[in-house]
Amino acid sequence: NRENDMSLINNQINQTFDELEEGQVFNSGGRTITETDVVNYCALTGNWIAIHSNTLYASKTRFGKRLVQGALTYSIATGLIQFGLGIQANYGIDNMRFLKPVLIDDTVFAKATVIGKKVKDEKYGVIQFLMQVLNQDGDVVQQGEWSLLMLRKREDLDALVASTLPAPKKA
Repeated sequence: NRENDMSLINNQINQTFDELEEGQVFNSGGRTITETDVVNYCALTGNWIAIHSNTLYASKTRFGKRLVQGALTYSIATGLIQFGLGIQANYGIDNMRFLKPVLIDDTVFAKATVIGKKVKDEKYGVIQFLMQVLNQDGDVVQQGEWSLLMLRKREDLDALVASTLPAPKKA
């Protein structure tokens, strides 16, 4: 079944709301989460909780090792699936779950499945994706339902993009 095949990389969502179909699947390539990622995230957010930053403490927990922050894993997933210019706003995330620990040096992959569409008005629609993060073993380690406001029509997206490009100078 190709839709579940993580070797098929199709991680760019350049479609408009009207062009996407329920059941459509997008898969990313992998990204290894490093020690540097975790330390930088601790410094950026102030999240120095011991399970993320203290090797001795983490070795005594049920996990035996330091864990990657769930919010860091989420942030990386937002880059693994590349949302195009049709996306106008993030409406929110429902049912976000951290299902298994992510460890330093794990490689994660993202999978986005269109699970719902709701027309808002003539110009916009709200698309819902089941966003899943998988580790190198194929285990789903995190998932949530992301709702995004999107432009509905290709001509509206093309007009928006054209309005942001420089006009040629007249001679």
